Amino acid sequence: MGRILNLKAQSDEKINVTLELTTKEVLWLKGNLDKMHLFSENNLEFESRLVQRGRRESTKYFLLPKEFRKDSLPCSSVPCTRIETKTRYIFLFSIGRF
Repeated sequence: MGRILNLKAQSDEKINVTLELTTKEVLWLKGNLDKMHLFSENNLEFESRLVQRGRRESTKYFLLPKEFRKDSLPCSSVPCTRIETKTRYIFLFSIGRF
């Protein structure tokens, strides 16, 4: 994954960030440079589990952590993507607030 090379305070509310990304990471963005979110694997706070069901465990479910279950989520399609690193798969799901 990319890394932050430089942080520079621009004003009270904004900081300029200089990123270093591989060509593959830039191509993965497909020109979408708005509505970007930065996160670190070191900030993951909750534990979850992957449950396997069905014939030869072909169906897999990500369980929502207990901390997220208090707010019921809509049962509709959810956009998601998978990011591959050298050692991990990172799954991102986007669920709208209601």
